[in-house]
Amino acid sequence: MALRYQADRILIRCPNWIGDMVAATAALRCVRNNYARAHITLLLRPYVRPVVENALWFNEVIEYDSKKGWLGMRGAVRALRSEPRYDLALLLTHSTSSALVAWLAGARKRVGHGRHGRSMLLTDAVPWPAAGPERDLVSKMALYSSLLDYLGLEGVRNMRPQLFTSTEDEAAVTRLLAARGVDPARKLLAIVPGAAYGASKLWPPERFAAAADELARRQGLQPVILTGPGESQIAREILRSALSGPITFDEREMSFGRLKSLIRRSRLLLCNDTGPRHVGIAYNVPTVVLMGPTSPRVTDSAYDRTIVLRQEVPCGPCYLRTCPTDHRCMDLITVPMVVDAAEELLKRTIADY
Repeated sequence: MALRYQADRILIRCPNWIGDMVAATAALRCVRNNYARAHITLLLRPYVRPVVENALWFNEVIEYDSKKGWLGMRGAVRALRSEPRYDLALLLTHSTSSALVAWLAGARKRVGHGRHGRSMLLTDAVPWPAAGPERDLVSKMALYSSLLDYLGLEGVRNMRPQLFTSTEDEAAVTRLLAARGVDPARKLLAIVPGAAYGASKLWPPERFAAAADELARRQGLQPVILTGPGESQIAREILRSALSGPITFDEREMSFGRLKSLIRRSRLLLCNDTGPRHVGIAYNVPTVVLMGPTSPRVTDSAYDRTIVLRQEVPCGPCYLRTCPTDHRCMDLITVPMVVDAAEELLKRTIADY
């Protein structure tokens, strides 16, 4: 299939969430492979920029702070218009504001899904790849692939995300682990007990502690707790309950780049439905995901080293950030379920380690 459009300058509006941005790295790679000589600009929120640090698929990054409303949009448009005009804008987000920015920036071709009344701002409104009452429950991989297919790009089937670390972050993580007396020969169990989305996604800290203790006892793994900004209380609650001596880090010590390095080194990742689960996929780390208020279809990656534990409940998937009832979707996931899933993954992948 031939490229639908030739382009020397390409603008890509990137996703707003860490997990979606990790999933989108495959799309960035695909665009670069098909437009090897193009100047590619990423327009993204500052929060997700660390995801693509050290990647080679783009020439520049322009940050767009959507929290500033019109001021943020105006700043992004001003930065984009100061550049030579873009031949192609590819929108991996679905908001009207993202299409408006591309339109105001003067991109000649503006390609995105034609939803939420934004088709008039696009030159190419790509059909949403699903219909019916559950049309919103489409995986991010399928959404990105449908846009790449529309553009006639080669290599669309390879949607495996890809991340990179820096030598500085790798060295820093080595120092942090050594300072805490971690045996280099002992495999790590990375635990991500938080979720920026909201409390509804959180499995109880005492259960993370119990699962960590059991996996440390049975498998000899060293638990390492990885929390994001504002989540240090969750780590403290796990430490109070755990007997296996989990390793924790101060917020100032744990950048996203260092988190990537730690997950990359881990034998197993145990987490809520949150961005770092996709880091595990990118680094081929066996991953157990504890999912409650969201649908697994939206984040499905067909990754054979992931087990998603989710209990069907009448009120789910609700997508509420805070549970208004008894949080049963998460509470029904038990410690034995998690340990069994983890050991199944370890057994399945033992030949690779």
